[in-house]
Amino acid sequence: MTIPTLPLRARAHFAGAKLTLEHFVLRSKALGLYRDFLRATRDIPNPEARWETIQFFRSDFDRYKHEDNLDRIRDLLTQGTIFLKQMQGQMTLSAASSGPGANKLRGLRTPK
Repeated sequence: MTIPTLPLRARAHFAGAKLTLEHFVLRSKALGLYRDFLRATRDIPNPEARWETIQFFRSDFDRYKHEDNLDRIRDLLTQGTIFLKQMQGQMTLSAASSGPGANKLRGLRTPK
């Protein structure tokens, strides 16, 4: 039976890194935030616009994937969470103002 191992190059990368448990916890939060960004793009009706939005998020996450400063990682996660909430609010408003259910936010009268 063989045990799968990382290639030598990847092991050398991990050997030089002094990652703590907190790094792995924050990495998990970053992956969750990325998934939340992907879920938030589901409401974009134009496939090309959705693809461009996903590429924008992916490039941001790729830019900081080797960050090892815990304070910087926490700041990036906070900024990302704030941006996600703003984006979701805008997507909700744009979805409510267009399409067949344009009056979703208006109440319905109940017959007396």
